[in-house]
Amino acid sequence: MKAGGRLAGSVEQVGREAEFVVLSLPTAEDVRMTVDGLLEVCREGQVVIDITGYSLADKQAQAGRLEAKGVTLLDCEMSGLPFMVENRTAVIFKSGPQEAIAKAEDVFDAMVSNHPYLGEFGSASKMKLLHNMMVAAHNQVAAEVINLAQKSGLDPESVVDSLGSGPAGSPMFSIKAPLMISRDFEAGAGPFHSMARYLDLVSELARQVGATTPLLDQTLKFYERADREGRADQDIAAVIEMLEADEK
Repeated sequence: MKAGGRLAGSVEQVGREAEFVVLSLPTAEDVRMTVDGLLEVCREGQVVIDITGYSLADKQAQAGRLEAKGVTLLDCEMSGLPFMVENRTAVIFKSGPQEAIAKAEDVFDAMVSNHPYLGEFGSASKMKLLHNMMVAAHNQVAAEVINLAQKSGLDPESVVDSLGSGPAGSPMFSIKAPLMISRDFEAGAGPFHSMARYLDLVSELARQVGATTPLLDQTLKFYERADREGRADQDIAAVIEMLEADEK
């Protein structure tokens, strides 16, 4: 609101008044219900930018419903933690018809500084899955490194400082390793439940295309275990406690 936005009273009001509609919703069912409302009032030429994370098949279904009314739904995905969205260092992956992408360029510019176009509809969803697959793998390696460092007598904070800025480091190592040291898992911005649904989608994509993913397969077991242990709302950095528990 501080930036000049207005609170709409309903989905239908948004559909009547906005040329561009951005969807960022918790579930596929929320998207379906929102599209139900938009279909009541939408008009030809409108563009819907869907950055909600859910299955590509479901996203394609909603795109088809809107296309029948002359409305284009773009497959987009956000990459970045909340603080990265706030400081505009997050990335939005874009895919879909180029004409609609170009038409919505100012909207993307208003949200983030970096929003690469990846090609045909569905490319953004696939890129987001690859992104989260790498995030989960980097987090897993970070946990193993910090655990091994502590057990071998190294100061873990020195490990973060030394490795984080070198060729072995990664943004995720620099973000998650300090949480693994502090054990402040409730303050983290990446809970297990959010990542788990993406990893399930990655695994499904791998099965569909026949790709072998041994690292992903092993990582997924920790996310399934996190759910069983009641850790769904903890930051994924808490995987270090699971590693430690396995050693007892």
